[in-house]
Amino acid sequence: MESNIVEKAYREAVEGIKEEWLDSLNPRWYEYIMGLPIKSKVTYMVVVLHDQVINGGFHQYFCNAGYGQFALKTISCLEEINALNKAKLLRQAYDTVNSSKISDELFIADLINQRINNLFDGDDLYEPLGVLDEKFYDSSEEIEPLLIDFLKK
Repeated sequence: MESNIVEKAYREAVEGIKEEWLDSLNPRWYEYIMGLPIKSKVTYMVVVLHDQVINGGFHQYFCNAGYGQFALKTISCLEEINALNKAKLLRQAYDTVNSSKISDELFIADLINQRINNLFDGDDLYEPLGVLDEKFYDSSEEIEPLLIDFLKK
């Protein structure tokens, strides 16, 4: 089955992640992912985004375990596999969460340290992110076949 190629690439991507990196939001996690070979990196970021958004929406993606720190890189990964609609939606979600337009580096630091008030201390973002969730769910753009095609190259 072709989906096995995605599962294999994802397993290879996560095999070196240490549990303590996730628990403490250690910068080693980000460095590890950024240092992966392109196919592993793309697979990791695309699968994580897809699973988080399908499970709990963009709000969950940005809040849960620091996955949102990969948002900008994930946009590039989605473009790499030609998932242009999903890349556009993630960009809109990122711009919604980073409405104050702080630098990418400061955004990541604030996200990891849960200092983005409208994300962690209120419900201001549930509705606008919810609209983007619905567009993500309703999109005819299927991630898995695009990722499989990318991995076969």
